[in-house]
Amino acid sequence: MTVGRIQVGEQKVADTSSPSIPRGFKEGGQIIGGLHGRYYEAALRGRLFIAYTVIAGVALPVAAATLNSKFTLHNPATSQRLIEPVSFTMGIDSATTVVNGIGMAIQRNLSTTSGIPTTTTSLVSSRLGPPGTASGVVYSQATLTNVAIPGVTVATAVPIPLYPMFSFGATSAAVIDPCNHDFNGRVILAPDDLGAFCTTVAAATAAFCSVIWAEWDI
Repeated sequence: MTVGRIQVGEQKVADTSSPSIPRGFKEGGQIIGGLHGRYYEAALRGRLFIAYTVIAGVALPVAAATLNSKFTLHNPATSQRLIEPVSFTMGIDSATTVVNGIGMAIQRNLSTTSGIPTTTTSLVSSRLGPPGTASGVVYSQATLTNVAIPGVTVATAVPIPLYPMFSFGATSAAVIDPCNHDFNGRVILAPDDLGAFCTTVAAATAAFCSVIWAEWDI
C-alpha cells in the first residue's frame, strides 16, 4: 500500500528541486491552491504586463475595412512567446455615450496577409511583477491594412473575427462605471497576430483603456 506524503507548513521550493512534497494543512488535507491570486505566479516570474492609454482617453474606432486603431495589442513575428490577454478595462471620461458594442478584432498571420500595422505609435508596457520584459507591443496609433469587416467576406481582404466583450445600452447615463472584461484563456495571440480594440456602431466616447496580458514561451 502506497502512502501519500504531504508537508505541513510553509515551503519555498527552488525550481530545480526534485522531487518535492505537496503542502498540507494541519488536519491532514492537501493544499490545492488559492494561497495567492490567479496570476500571482505569472507576475512573480515576469510574465504579466499592462499598457494603457493617456488619462484623457481615446475614442475607439468602429470596426471597418480600413481601421485606424487607437488601442492595439500586437505580438510581433519575431516573438518567441504566446500572448494570453487577461483583461481589458475601459473607463468612460464623459457621461455621454451611444448604444454601442465593444470588442477585439483579431488579425492573424499578418506577414502573409499584408496586414502588418503601419504608422504606429507605441505605448509603454509595464511589468506587473518584479522582473520581466514584454515581447508584446501596444499601439496608441496603428493603421491596420487588409482588414475585412468582421463577418463579411471581401475579395481583397481576409475576414477577421470580432471577439465581443461588452456593450453600452444607454445614452447620457448619469453614472458610467468602469467596464472590465476577463478573457479567461479564450483568446491566444501567436507571433504575427494582433488584437485591436474597437466598437460596432460608432466611435466610442473618449475612454481611458488598459489591457493586461501574460506571455508564455512557445
